[in-house]
Amino acid sequence: MLQQINQMLRRKYPFEFVRLNSILVISVLINLVIYIYQPFGFSQYQGNKLLGALPFGIATFASLFFCNYILKGKILKHRISRWTILHEAVYILTVFLVLAFCNTLIFLFFFGDIYAFSSSDLIIRLEALLYVLLITVAVGIFPVTAVIAIRYHRAMRHHMDSIIRSDQQLQETNPAQELVFPSANITETSLRISLHDFLFLEVVKNHVHVYHYANGQVTSTVIRNTLTTILETVAAPTLFRCHRSFLVNLSHIRTANGNSNGYKIILKDYEHYPIPVSRSFVPAFQEIIH
Repeated sequence: MLQQINQMLRRKYPFEFVRLNSILVISVLINLVIYIYQPFGFSQYQGNKLLGALPFGIATFASLFFCNYILKGKILKHRISRWTILHEAVYILTVFLVLAFCNTLIFLFFFGDIYAFSSSDLIIRLEALLYVLLITVAVGIFPVTAVIAIRYHRAMRHHMDSIIRSDQQLQETNPAQELVFPSANITETSLRISLHDFLFLEVVKNHVHVYHYANGQVTSTVIRNTLTTILETVAAPTLFRCHRSFLVNLSHIRTANGNSNGYKIILKDYEHYPIPVSRSFVPAFQEIIH
């Protein structure tokens, strides 16, 4: 049981940022909740309730901005190469703690206890803050678990590429990188496309069918060559050989279904043609998506 939980926590998780407008909306909602429901004794505040609730919204905005763009965007992004479910859980709980700490200080200020708090014994101050933090974790652990589970399930079904991108080693360093697919027929010109436009290729007898975007539409170009020769000329972190006859661009994966006996990869914009992952390539593929 513990081993299964440990394996689940170590699975990759989408490394995503909250948009600035979403942070603003959350901050406004917190401000309105404090103003309308007046929780935690805020009803005792004698001043203008609307203005009194404003600092909570500002503190929420500042806390989320710091966690999202500084902590996650500047520090964690460059120190953690493989973002996992455990990392996401700890990060979200950290956001809860930062919010709780800032809002606790604001409550103390409103009730006139900030001075008594600052002049009290250090142990008392630490105990009070620890109490707030523990309550925050206890209250937040269940919604955090639910949100992570729902987002992970949704990503696995519809946005598996976001999970793959959580591993910095598999990120496209340059989506505009040119891929050259040479032809063994000297009368044919080589196919040149960007890494971003390449979906997958399939070998059929002595020909390679390259599926790619052209003018926004998925098209295929047939060249005479072997996959072995092609692999000598094209290389990128997101290119994965999943079968003796297939090479796929991981950045276009929507989802994948299967088990240790094999998988079927479904690509975005080309869902009617599943790409097989043969049994010999399954361990490497599972390492990529998990």
